[in-house]
Amino acid sequence: MSLYHAFETLLVPLIVLVCAVSVLSRYAPRTRERFKAWLAARLGGAAATGWRLRAVAWLAPQAVAGCASGCDSGGCNTCGSSTAEGQPAEPARGEQVIRFVAKR
Repeated sequence: MSLYHAFETLLVPLIVLVCAVSVLSRYAPRTRERFKAWLAARLGGAAATGWRLRAVAWLAPQAVAGCASGCDSGGCNTCGSSTAEGQPAEPARGEQVIRFVAKR
């Protein structure tokens, strides 16, 4: 086996793994955050010292707020689901409203 083949054998699976992790983190963010929290706890949590403390701080889940956070508080009134009394939100200037109608 040449050096090129050894390098290729290591590099291609590494690229595939990085792409798979990227896709998983994009389409399964809750799973990613749960895994990061689990890994931070396994590294020692708040009792960690040295490099482990820095890794735990980097891995710790970040708190999110606002309409994209997934909690339906209705406080920001920018999401379509948080409009008052079921009234449709008025579209902003330059937006078009798309309504789907079932054909019978």
